[in-house]
Amino acid sequence: MSIYTQFKESEDKQKFIILSLIVIALAAIWYYFFYANYSRKISSLKVEVNKMLRYKRQLPKIRKEYKVAIAEFNNYKKILPLKEEIPSLLVGLSSIIKSEDVSMIRFNPHTPVDKKIYMLKPIDISVIANYKNCGAVFEEISKMKRLVKVKDFSISSPKIVDGDNVVVNVKFNAETYYFKKAAKIE
Repeated sequence: MSIYTQFKESEDKQKFIILSLIVIALAAIWYYFFYANYSRKISSLKVEVNKMLRYKRQLPKIRKEYKVAIAEFNNYKKILPLKEEIPSLLVGLSSIIKSEDVSMIRFNPHTPVDKKIYMLKPIDISVIANYKNCGAVFEEISKMKRLVKVKDFSISSPKIVDGDNVVVNVKFNAETYYFKKAAKIE
């Protein structure tokens, strides 16, 4: 006797129970293999969507902070440039020295010294000036947009010129700095 004939000959109550069990089994299979898996995916996507919505709400604030950070970076870039820029430094120092009626004898840049995130570039400079003009040069160097530090200066060979004007040889070391690696900021 086949299953079909047995089913056909069984009572209506048994048929109902068998059909109910088959429907429940199919529903359980559908739930296990399809619905539960998609339900987990939907739940994780809802979490991701909520996270993205939080980020979206924070985006205007982050954009403002980014613009402020870029503006600050551009200001600091003038003080601590992204590359060595010795020619522009020489032009700047030369114009300061000439404006103060001082003669530059020597401008000798040395090999950069590697620091963690920046490079230090030592420069030996020699000038001939009177005391007042030499002090004015140091003051103007301190006002430069670019960070230049004057170190270890020595004064020698005083000479009287034009009656009461004392001219001296001034040797000093200057240090300038620049970023080790250029950052791509737009």
